[in-house]
Amino acid sequence: MNNARFKNVRFKIAALVGGSVLLTLFIILIILQVVFGRQTEKRARDSVDAYISGSVLNSDHQYEPTMIELSGGFDNLDETLSYYSKQEQRIIKWCKNNDSPEAKRVRLNSRTYYVGSRTFENDAVSSFITSLVGDDVLNFISTEIFPLDELDKGVTVIAYVDVTAELVTIKKMSIFFLIAALIIGMIGSVEGYMIGRRLERSRLAEKQFFENTSHELKTPLTSIRGYAEGIERGVITDYKKTGQVITKETEKMSRLIEEILLSARLDSGAMQLHKETLDLNEFVEECLMPMEGAVLSRNLNVELSLSPCRVSADPDRLEQAITNLITNALKYAKSRLSITLEYGQLRMQNDCEYISDSDLSHLFDRFYTGENGNTGIGLALAKEIILLHGWKITAGRTSDGIEFVIDIR
Repeated sequence: MNNARFKNVRFKIAALVGGSVLLTLFIILIILQVVFGRQTEKRARDSVDAYISGSVLNSDHQYEPTMIELSGGFDNLDETLSYYSKQEQRIIKWCKNNDSPEAKRVRLNSRTYYVGSRTFENDAVSSFITSLVGDDVLNFISTEIFPLDELDKGVTVIAYVDVTAELVTIKKMSIFFLIAALIIGMIGSVEGYMIGRRLERSRLAEKQFFENTSHELKTPLTSIRGYAEGIERGVITDYKKTGQVITKETEKMSRLIEEILLSARLDSGAMQLHKETLDLNEFVEECLMPMEGAVLSRNLNVELSLSPCRVSADPDRLEQAITNLITNALKYAKSRLSITLEYGQLRMQNDCEYISDSDLSHLFDRFYTGENGNTGIGLALAKEIILLHGWKITAGRTSDGIEFVIDIR
């Protein structure tokens, strides 16, 4: 696996995520535009058809069409056309030139209408007016206003609905939705780019980690092989010392392999905690006890201030986490290690070399190789186990070293 295989991964993921989001939203936009447009068209068409067909009283129409009644049809338009608005004049002229017994979509002077017209002979006028206004109003018109039988040339009825505002609203909604889709698509692309970049870094870090792990495994193997060959050739006679070295190197390999396997279990989600009630103060002392030899050999000053504290935790996993933290603290301590447990916080502080901001921010990264070499996976595993318990862990610089804080509250 080389760096070339990781090249442009972030751009591919950005294009995939952003493109998928944009395409999905664009399809939704088209569907909504078609649905709203067809609903508007259907409501307007049905309303106009209901009025010009004379079935308006039985119609559950959504729009209230504007009505134009031309006594005598289109024959005397020259005399009566001036009484109508310019908008209605355009509609009347269109109806005169176009036979439209059913509603049709018409574009006139930048406005959109659904228009329908129908001419009723005088014997059908009464039925049509009845359908519009009812019998009582019809009788009033015939008696008080003018006799309907005088309409010997019939009546041309024009009904129209202006849907310009609805179509403009749909258009504005489409533009707004398209802009929103573009913005969300861009955000998706940026997020995809960031995911790709993290993936690239993760893969490169993983590659570096396995290289370092291979080196760490190879080192004790080389040592064991050297001593074995020395015994075989008879050049090594201090078998007790040789056995101690081989045992130490074997334990080192076993510990590293165990951490790698545990790391894999955490990644797969197969890690299950078996919690018990523990006295954390006593538990920390027990974890520190096997390291007494290392403390004495390096002449380190260990200060303990552990208040009674009971927690629910998996003893095996918690032991591994605390042991990793103590081991790391002892490894880099110059002269002292302080462990404090109070107010629901376990603090481990040691004096060590200055840690840069970069190394501090990546201290719990499993595959991070810092300025002082490979950090291994001990601290990363400790953090993951702590988080698995539902607790928190942080690391920060002190005046002369570093402090790890486990918050169990």
